[in-house]
Amino acid sequence: MFALFLIALLALTAVAALGVLADSGLRWWSAFGQLRREMRMTSATVALPSLRPAIAKGGHTAFGRCSVSAATGIQLKRAA
Repeated sequence: MFALFLIALLALTAVAALGVLADSGLRWWSAFGQLRREMRMTSATVALPSLRPAIAKGGHTAFGRCSVSAATGIQLKRAA
């Protein structure tokens, strides 16, 4: 009897999870559909922002140059 209760509980949990996933999927589908319609109506192409250049020699630190890069002579490049 207890096993039957656990199986029913598991089935109800699975149905609830599928319902939540389906609702979420329909919301995403609707949002992207609305976005496509808005892009089609404006037909404006938005340019991507240009990327900032990399900083050579490890960037700015409170102690000046990094001791690892100073000892090895390796130039580090990081995004700004």
